[in-house]
Order: sequence, then structure tokens, then C-alpha cells
Amino acid sequence: MNKTVLLVEDEMFVALDLQMIFEDEGWDVAGPYPSTQEALEYLANNRPDCAVLDVRLVDGDVFPVADALTNIQVPFVFHSGHADHAQLNKRYPASKLYSKPCRPLDLLQEAQRMAA
Repeated sequence: MNKTVLLVEDEMFVALDLQMIFEDEGWDVAGPYPSTQEALEYLANNRPDCAVLDVRLVDGDVFPVADALTNIQVPFVFHSGHADHAQLNKRYPASKLYSKPCRPLDLLQEAQRMAA
């Protein structure tokens, strides 16, 4: 059975690049969702194995999604060019931050670790 990664990213080219990389490695990709609202709607009825979250989305910060994932014990990483590392580390100590730009392979490897 394939693992599922939730992608929450509002930059279309970044989202599509990540989607292709995960799918090429045999992952099922939920999304990419450009908004907190869409990601929360997905999470209302689904439980991915892990998630990659951009911090700033079209409808605000991704924190409601991160909180929902924390509540259902789904590991996630942040992938952002506009994030306060200290704030994220304090609020979500179990997650990592990958600053944009980073190698998509790094995110794939982190997802593989989280979903193991």
C-alpha cells in the first residue's frame, strides 16, 4: 500500500514540482492544496501518513492545519521562505523547517523518515 503525503502549498510551480517528485517515488499525494480551508476539508475525512506545509497560504497561515495534524498525530514539516524558525520550533517542536529554496529530495527523504 502506498504512503500518502498531504501537500499544502500555494505556489503552483513549487506544488507541482513536489507532487511529481513524490508521485515518481510511488507516493499518493493529497493536494496540493493552496489554502488552509481546503486542507482542513481534506483532513475532516482523511488521515495522511505525513505532510509538507507551506506557512503562508492564500487564506492565511497554515497553523490550523498544523494543529489538526498534531491532534491526529500525523507528522509534518514546514517548507517556507517566510517562516520564523524560533516561533515554529516553540509551537511545533516535533516538526522541522526547510527553508525555500531547498532540494525537493530533502523533503522526500524527510517524508520517508516520518512515514516509516
